[in-house]
Amino acid sequence: MKRMIEIRGITLPVVLIEVKEKGDINTLIEEIKQRVSSKLFEGSYVLIDGKGILKRDEVEKIEKALSEKSIKSIKKLKFDEKTGIGKERLLIVQKHLRSGQRVEHSGDILVLGDVNKDAQVVATGNIIVMGKLRGVAIAGALGDEKAVVIALEMEPQQVRIGKRVAIMDEAERKSPGYPEIAKVEYGNIILERI
Repeated sequence: MKRMIEIRGITLPVVLIEVKEKGDINTLIEEIKQRVSSKLFEGSYVLIDGKGILKRDEVEKIEKALSEKSIKSIKKLKFDEKTGIGKERLLIVQKHLRSGQRVEHSGDILVLGDVNKDAQVVATGNIIVMGKLRGVAIAGALGDEKAVVIALEMEPQQVRIGKRVAIMDEAERKSPGYPEIAKVEYGNIILERI
């Protein structure tokens, strides 16, 4: 039997479901449910890549089916209003993120404000914070180690890029007062002045 989807990703707890061809939506949902039936996927976050062929209501049906299996969808796909077809693009967050808030997006995220302690930003692409980064930034959430995290003031609790993690305690990290970029070099996350 030919598979309509491919599941890959994989920087758990984020998994990518890539729709390779369009067929009957109910058949597609059944295949997805079958493929993610393992307990391994419970509590994970799923990005649905419709390759521009899924309509808004079809993505919503898939998300509803996944939520019944305790799997959270990272939707955040933008839709072309004329065609109703999904397309990925930059997500702009025009506010400060307070403790406990979380923003997720399948693409790049630009935060026009601060990311405070215990707030999280999760992106499959790059993260740019036009303020202070004091919380958690997870860039390249599907394993892309070419992604970067940029902040005007870099004081994060944690930075993840792909499968690499850098954890900093409050005492050891104070911003030097200029913008910095976090990126992966030789298997480690490094900070550089911009």
